[in-house]
Amino acid sequence: MKRLNSLLLFILLFVSASFAIDVPKLSQHVTDLAGVLTPEQIATLEEKLKRFENETTNQVAVLIIPSLEGEDLEDFSIRVVEKNKLGQKGKDNGVLFLIAVQDRKMRLEVGYGLEGALADAVCYQI
Repeated sequence: MKRLNSLLLFILLFVSASFAIDVPKLSQHVTDLAGVLTPEQIATLEEKLKRFENETTNQVAVLIIPSLEGEDLEDFSIRVVEKNKLGQKGKDNGVLFLIAVQDRKMRLEVGYGLEGALADAVCYQI
């Protein structure tokens, strides 16, 4: 019975992982995979976020995707942060602003080093 439960758990995890959307590589501060922003808007935002990072060492990334394709918003945002290693090592001072356009959802995923400045209550209000 224990072996059967383990097999069922493995199959469930494998099937759910196969439906997960790919986590994009964030090569700049603003990644718009949904085509919402104009090139000028991206350039302006990119410049402001680079300047902010140079002044504070805090790294903010914006990721706009068309849809979560049924995936959980929080799970996906954590996967994006972990894959892209946002923030500085040892400081954990990265922030991901994730927007899923068709799902009408957004989330701020905040590194532990910035939780004092961007507490959950503040992120919820934003």
